Amino acid sequence: MTEITANLVQQARDGDDAAARAIVEALHRPVLATIHRFLGPAFRREVEDIAQEVFLKVFRALPTFDPTRAKFTTWVWTFVRNQCYDVLKKKRVPTSSLHAVADDDSAIDVADRRELQPTQDLANQELGRAIGEALGRLGEDQRLVFVLREYEHLDYGEIAAITGVNEGTVKSRLFRAKEQLREHLQPWLAQP
Repeated sequence: MTEITANLVQQARDGDDAAARAIVEALHRPVLATIHRFLGPAFRREVEDIAQEVFLKVFRALPTFDPTRAKFTTWVWTFVRNQCYDVLKKKRVPTSSLHAVADDDSAIDVADRRELQPTQDLANQELGRAIGEALGRLGEDQRLVFVLREYEHLDYGEIAAITGVNEGTVKSRLFRAKEQLREHLQPWLAQP
């Protein structure tokens, strides 16, 4: 993955197509994975379109990016968050399991190559479904904080900047999300 440096961002701001392509290539899979995890399977076929809209908005707004106010990736995750919330507002579809199987499972590959690939045994598949269902039960704010922290490995300050709340609120939401996940996954945690 290409590192997104200040120089690369400046080149993209100056109209360098190769720099813009490098930014998209570096962020494409993480953005797809985050959108999919946050919105769930109800939007499985729309993930690519939503990601494309995110990147269009990012590059349209690139001249306004101020590196003294935020890291570039933090700024981009703000667009991801806003786009996901906009999609949910427009559709008003309740989110559910993030790993439910759609009728056409081959519609889109949103696998995040940074994750470990699970074995194909039944126990791991069931655990994956249970985790997805538990994530789907979280409120939007808790789910977003959890995904950004645990899957994207952002620090509390970055998440606070993305979500527009203070770090204490981020930590509180993350704590509540983990408690709810622990409660929902208790049958799995109790197994030997």
